[in-house]
Amino acid sequence: MTRNILLGIGGGIAAYKAPQLVRDLMARGFTVKTILTKNGARFVSELALSTVSGSPVYGDMFSAERSDIDHIALAQWADYLLIAPATANILAKMAHGLADDLLSTTVLATKAPVYAAPGMNTNMWEHEATQKNVAILVERGVRFIGPESGELACGVTGMGRMSQPAHIAQSMEKGALPGLLSGRSVLVSAGATREHLDPARFISNPSTGRMGIAMALAARDMGARVVLIHGHLEEPLPRGIQCESALSVAAMADAILARAPQMDCIIMAAAVGDFTPANPSIQKMKKEGQEEWSLSLKPTVDILKTLGSMKARGECRALLVGFAAETASGQVLADLARTKLAVKGCDALVANDISRSDRGFQATQNAVTLVDRNGNTLELPLASKQELARQILPWVLKTAFLP
Repeated sequence: MTRNILLGIGGGIAAYKAPQLVRDLMARGFTVKTILTKNGARFVSELALSTVSGSPVYGDMFSAERSDIDHIALAQWADYLLIAPATANILAKMAHGLADDLLSTTVLATKAPVYAAPGMNTNMWEHEATQKNVAILVERGVRFIGPESGELACGVTGMGRMSQPAHIAQSMEKGALPGLLSGRSVLVSAGATREHLDPARFISNPSTGRMGIAMALAARDMGARVVLIHGHLEEPLPRGIQCESALSVAAMADAILARAPQMDCIIMAAAVGDFTPANPSIQKMKKEGQEEWSLSLKPTVDILKTLGSMKARGECRALLVGFAAETASGQVLADLARTKLAVKGCDALVANDISRSDRGFQATQNAVTLVDRNGNTLELPLASKQELARQILPWVLKTAFLP
């Protein structure tokens, strides 16, 4: 079986990483040919690409040097079409079927799976037009690798940085990885719940929803139909994913439990509150005339434990993945995770230490300990939450066994 990758290189600053990406792909056994767009050539040279790939670089649709119709010949040669960096302009062309250069015409001509590794400024990535284009492409089956959150060329830190070449190559090597969840239904919870004391005040936590969104995107990229049930988020909603807001624990429980019987996998990454006011006020409480305000709290519904009970009764077939925020590390964290896994009745559990400021809540990175029902344990060192999600989900699927 051939392993031919046609790499399309867009006109973004991340194009300078293309020679390394070619090297990483070839090191994994792929044969690589490249299409270099006019603007991509401003950031990386044809000589560098032809030297590392051992193949000529394509770019001119009307080259007199070749007799083949390039966009047809290349489209037929490719087993995979990878576009990296996929700029906002290229994504727009792909979404709307434009074909004004060799890369965009090849996209229309190929029958090969298409992968895109976006790279652009945060505002451009989050712009409504770009996100609508991404949603269109996801619906058509384009598989996205990244982008990631980090420092960009413009000096801003945010979402939009192209994934590192090593990760892109790894994703392409695991060509079957997207198929792990092909045709499966996956529900992911994310963000912080809010339990109102009165209309103006609430009990919550510092969760941004970043980890849950990363898990949802990883599942989407593996071919799943994803539903995201979310509390308060400090990240933009992902496109190409069905999203539903559920700010309180009760609302989140209703939304998740109603869908549970139809799901193949449920990932409980939301930071769900453990307590709610016993007697919330329907009017705003006034400070005047009150020496103190005593609160009485009662436990909220334990959504993960309820799902575990449903599964034990045969009412839910889903693979259950829980998350646990703890103030412990090392073996203590692993022991806490294994105890919680047993109590909740889930198949796998992801635990992390929230006592450190460089990880967990509100941080862009995390380090986690994974345990599963079969006694397996895996520690993942500090990495971006997007990278962790791409490691967590395959491990869970392979060790806990999707039903």
